[in-house]
Amino acid sequence: MRTRQLAWRRLTAWLVDWLCILILPAVLVPIGLLVHSAGVDVPGWVLNLGAFLILIVPVTCWLAWCESGPHQATPGKRLRGLRVVGRLGERATFGRTLVRNSLKVALPWELGHTVAYGFAAGSEGAWLTVLTILTYGVLLAWLWSILLPRTPYDVLSGTQVITAPAR
Repeated sequence: MRTRQLAWRRLTAWLVDWLCILILPAVLVPIGLLVHSAGVDVPGWVLNLGAFLILIVPVTCWLAWCESGPHQATPGKRLRGLRVVGRLGERATFGRTLVRNSLKVALPWELGHTVAYGFAAGSEGAWLTVLTILTYGVLLAWLWSILLPRTPYDVLSGTQVITAPAR
């Protein structure tokens, strides 16, 4: 399959997956708003850590579980006829798909949260500027890399995305 067609399938698969993922924030945000409206004052670093533990970690693990499971694909990848395999085409292990999704999802998401909490808290300094540039750099690199035969997070995790044979 041509790289551009595969990139389009991967991108649309990711959009489907995010529709599934958004269920969790849709449940958690109202809870956070209730806590905030009750006057509970929580430091930004605690909010960031909490978001990481109750949002980013479960989503990352769910994606890894889907990609290492029997279908070797997230719901979006299944819908678009894709699956994740190891370097040699074998079934990818949970460890490999966890590394893959930690680099692909958890890293940029947590960087984005850290930047957002930093700005919301009125933080200043070079660290926030550097982190903001790093966050956008990672996001743009990951988006651009879907046009390559293998993304950096696939190379680093020893995985690849292939078209799924008819079952």
